[in-house]
Amino acid sequence: MKRILLSLGLVAPVGLLWACTGDDDVFRPTDAGAFEASTSDQASPPPTDGGANGLACGDATGAPPRVLLVQGKPAGSELAVVNLTTQAVDGRLTFDGGYGTTAAAGTDPYLLGGESDLVTRLDAREPWKAVASWNVRGDDKPATGLDNANPVGVVQTSCDKAYVLRFNRDRIAVIDPSRPAGGEPTKYIDLAPLKQAGDPDVVEMTSAVYVPAKKRVYVLLGNADLTRFVTAGGFTKLVCAELKPSIIAIDVDTDEIVSLGGAAPGGGIALEGYNPPLGTPLVYDAAFDRLLVLQAGCNEDLGDGGAGGVTRRRVEQVDLATGAVKTLLPLDDRGFPSSLAFASGEHAAVAFYFDGYRWDPRQTTLGDAIPGGMDLIASDGRGAFVGVRQLYLEDGGAGPLQVVTVPTTDAGPSVVTEDPFSKPGGYVAGMEAWPHR
Repeated sequence: MKRILLSLGLVAPVGLLWACTGDDDVFRPTDAGAFEASTSDQASPPPTDGGANGLACGDATGAPPRVLLVQGKPAGSELAVVNLTTQAVDGRLTFDGGYGTTAAAGTDPYLLGGESDLVTRLDAREPWKAVASWNVRGDDKPATGLDNANPVGVVQTSCDKAYVLRFNRDRIAVIDPSRPAGGEPTKYIDLAPLKQAGDPDVVEMTSAVYVPAKKRVYVLLGNADLTRFVTAGGFTKLVCAELKPSIIAIDVDTDEIVSLGGAAPGGGIALEGYNPPLGTPLVYDAAFDRLLVLQAGCNEDLGDGGAGGVTRRRVEQVDLATGAVKTLLPLDDRGFPSSLAFASGEHAAVAFYFDGYRWDPRQTTLGDAIPGGMDLIASDGRGAFVGVRQLYLEDGGAGPLQVVTVPTTDAGPSVVTEDPFSKPGGYVAGMEAWPHR
């Protein structure tokens, strides 16, 4: 059975990716829809006074380990918060638009409406409750671009500053999370000067990570030519271009781009892979002072308007001390990758939709397959993994959607709960653990 992969102008991956293999059907939603956070179950309407627990920055005291799951549906999407201790759904939050994701790797959790362009700070202890929202659509739509800015990531560096990545734009939005009523961004950081020669669209900012010891936010720019989709054999494929993804750095004190000594514009570090899937975090491994990047790859250009085999699909390492780039894990012989989860320098995992594998980042091959398969996987923030997988019936129909925990050992996953969303249908557009200890 083929999985329909969604590209949201793009992605998400976690769950929404630019599919570029012959095994993936792709569609790309166009204009943005309205976003108006609503609630179900135990959730309450978005407050303007700081929410149940006030505006305490990153105060998740007493919060149990949870999984934040986003269900994308054209008629309206939903956030479900699953308690890993009680194995119950603690609360849900519905929102308009067909897709979205969460950003929960930093100080506070956020819900991002991909079509509405609303970025909502969630309560750290009860993350199905909204605290404040910011509209990051802006007025910088490219002449040939989509109406929605498609926020895909939030990197919070302090209680009063967070950087919002907007996939369909060339500027990063900067918001003040301490504002009780949210509102508009306080400023923008223009990345248009970093566009590579021959790139017909935006820089495709896809992921970022904050390294406090360096006072820098490292941003992954996809730099893909998203006009090079072709249809071959009934499938939509992304054809490779000469463009290269790059890593750039922002000084959090000045908000200026700082050179990393690389050959990419702005002194960025050019990578050799292609098409980093949205939704997969840029990983910083402090033990080796390196970044890890998952690349979904592209199809070779046959020169006649056709698409050849998959290439440039891999996990790459960027040594921040030297700027050296190398391939850690070649993946050209694998399906479209959905997610990379990093628990430690010895324990990681990669999911490809249906299939998931443990991986020792010191090795150049994948480890054992995760029993039962895996669609999306993420670090649980405590040294292991959480995942989600769609099961199918013998007749090919959809079975239950399982949320699981995955140990770093060779033991199989443990089911936490099934079908956590209030309505059937849709797809899992995002998954993260919260809080990270």
